[in-house]
Amino acid sequence: MRQNPGGGPGKRNTNIIGISMDSGMTFSIGTAIASLTFFYAWHKDSKETTKQIQKLETEVEQLKEHKQDIRDLKREFSELKDDVVNMSNTLARVDTNVSHLMQQQNNK
Repeated sequence: MRQNPGGGPGKRNTNIIGISMDSGMTFSIGTAIASLTFFYAWHKDSKETTKQIQKLETEVEQLKEHKQDIRDLKREFSELKDDVVNMSNTLARVDTNVSHLMQQQNNK
């Protein structure tokens, strides 16, 4: 029989928490904990990244709507400007007609 350091004949190596391990086993508790920690961190980052992507997609959609609103406002302001120009031209014609009428009345 093989003797292990610190143990008598036939004893197996045990790790810190008392789980018996064969000497040929390369997978350790530390490796398992590290793997689980890595998976947890990756999963957590993945969830946070998904939340950030959803938030950014919402912001992009809002910006698209805002951009469309701005285009609509530009169109409406352009129409208002055209209406103001038409009213200004009409007022100029009315003013001219009133001026002619006043001149005609003064000449009589």
